[in-house]
Order: sequence, then C-alpha cells, then structure tokens
Amino acid sequence: MEGPLVLSLCSLAVVFTAATDASRIVFPVSVTLQEGDTCTLHSGASGRCADIRHCDYTDVNFRRNPPVRCGFNGIYPVVCCPSASDGVLLPVTDISPPKITFTCGTKGLPVAGAFAVGSERAELNAWPWMALIGEQSGPNVNWFCGGVLINEQWILTALHCFFSKNPDVVRLGEDDHLDDNDGAVHQDFGVAETVMYPGYTHPEDYHDLALLRLSSRVHIQEFIIPVCLAWGAESEVDITGQTATLTGYGDTEFFGQPTTFLQQVNVTVFTSEKCDTSYSILPRYKTSWPQGIGEETLCAGDLEGGKDACQGDSGGPLVTRNNIGRYVLAGIVSQGNGCGNKDFPGLYGNMYYPPYLAWVKKVAFTV
Repeated sequence: MEGPLVLSLCSLAVVFTAATDASRIVFPVSVTLQEGDTCTLHSGASGRCADIRHCDYTDVNFRRNPPVRCGFNGIYPVVCCPSASDGVLLPVTDISPPKITFTCGTKGLPVAGAFAVGSERAELNAWPWMALIGEQSGPNVNWFCGGVLINEQWILTALHCFFSKNPDVVRLGEDDHLDDNDGAVHQDFGVAETVMYPGYTHPEDYHDLALLRLSSRVHIQEFIIPVCLAWGAESEVDITGQTATLTGYGDTEFFGQPTTFLQQVNVTVFTSEKCDTSYSILPRYKTSWPQGIGEETLCAGDLEGGKDACQGDSGGPLVTRNNIGRYVLAGIVSQGNGCGNKDFPGLYGNMYYPPYLAWVKKVAFTV
C-alpha cells in the first residue's frame, strides 16, 4: 500500500453524478477572514466565518452552491456560514445513532477457503459488507478499489481512488471475481453519485473519504449485510491495542499482482502518534501532513511487519468487533509507505472520528 500516484484533485469538494461528466466544485474565496468575522453569503446576506465542521450546509445545498471560503483552521476550511434565527451557528456534530431498518455487522455462514501468499484467503461469505469498485471498459470491468456497504444504498470508500478512474460499478457478495463457480452469488450496481468529503485539500493527504450512492437499493440478505458504524457513545471507545481485520483484493506484496479472490489479514491498532513519528522522516511528510498525523487518522499494522494493506486495497474496510459481537467499521484504507513494512504502519481514515461520522450521517442517513 502506498500513497496515490496521481494527486491532481485541486478542489476541496467534488461531486460526480452518473448523468453528467465529472465536474469540479471549488469554494469561492472571500477576503481572508478569521473565525467569528462577519462575511457575505452568495445571497448577499451576512454570515459568520466558521470551521466547516460547525456550519450547517446540508449536502444538497453544498453541492448546488458551495460556501464562500474565509480561510483555514489548520487542515479544515473556514467558510461563510449562515446563522440561525437566534444568531448562533448551527452545529453539524450529530453522530447519534440514525434510524435503520436492518441489522448491521453480522456475518453469514462462512465456507472455508484456502490460503494465499502472505495473507489468508477469506472464507466465502465471511465479510458481507465488502464491496468491489470498478470502471467499465467496453464489455469488461476493471476492478481497482475496495469499499464497504454502510446501508441499503451507500458505499464508503477512499477519495483517492477516483483521481484517475471513474466508479461505474459496485459489486457486492463476491468471492473470486474471475471464477463464476466460486459459490458466491454476487450482485452488481451502478453508481448514481459520488460525494467527496468536503474537507479535502490538495496536496494534503487528510480526509481521504468518499461516498457512493448506488443506482438502486440493495436487498439485504444473509451474504450482503452493511457494516455497523460507531454512532453515539461507541465513537468514544478506545480501540488502541485491539486486533482489527482488513479485507481486500489488493496485491500480496509491494508492486506485486492483485488477487482475484477476497483476502483477510489481522493487524493491531496503534496510536496515531506512532504513525506520526514513523512518517515524519519521509520527504513528503510536510506536504502531505502539515499539521501532523492526528486523530483523523487510524494507525494500524504489525510489529513484526508483513501484515498490511497494499495496492488495490484502497477504500476497503478495517473492522473490529464490539462488546456485543457486532463488527464495527474502524477505518478506510488510505495511505502507506510500501506494504507490510514494520516501520510504517498503514494509515486509515478513522471512522471513530466524530466529524467523519457526522458527514456520513448527513449524506447517507438523512431522509
């Protein structure tokens, strides 16, 4: 696993729809202002400059009319924010459990599989939230990233997957994508919309997250089940030191060949400080993580090396098991330095991080 080779995304938020060509959204820039300063909205009304995490731009308004940017608070855009009727900025930190009509984080009845080089082949149907993301090429699909099913119509994945490729197809319920006799009953879905995390800023490597809205709703069944998210008090659980399971179709070694079947590997969750210390020696550190690697990033790997994500695993899920036996999404595969290097644990979007959960809830769980 390594950082994306193409870093050409210049906007802070990008939305693609199936009906249009890829388009860029760039925040209009106001005169540089500080948080709390008065600013002017597109409508001509007055607002106040606020960290984007504390400004209630709904997803639909954000897509149609991106907010005026005042400046930055560290890695986060400061935007011109509408005020509530009482003059208080509207919060966007709601990570309370949304209403759902399905059971999440449970596993189907697995069927034993074989072993792969450097990792373990996943049992058939063992990870029912795993998604494959592909680009249509004539009659064929080129599978290039992983993702994770979070409800009946949304996939969470990594933003950098789409710097040079289009997400045309999502496959659920797969085992070996080249073997029609593998026992899996997969389903393919078109992608209606791609929503990128609004805090991304090129060339930094923070906030490597994107959501895909499927063109039709998923029929949840024994072998296609959403993963749980760490809503509410669960987001406060410290999983440092726990074993987490990574699944994906990526290379079995650095610059090796991707596998056609789903693999799994267990890694240990470390503190973000461990990754910050490790990566601080790299030449790209100051450009990629100018504020350091912090709580927005989950750090995980193996003390002895040899267990890690690799090319092709990007966007895939890292899960842990909670105290009632459900699997909870801990991270989304993002960055690394090589694959399986004991000195450089893998970097994941931290899905216990409240701003990420609030964004996912607003986009994918708000009716």
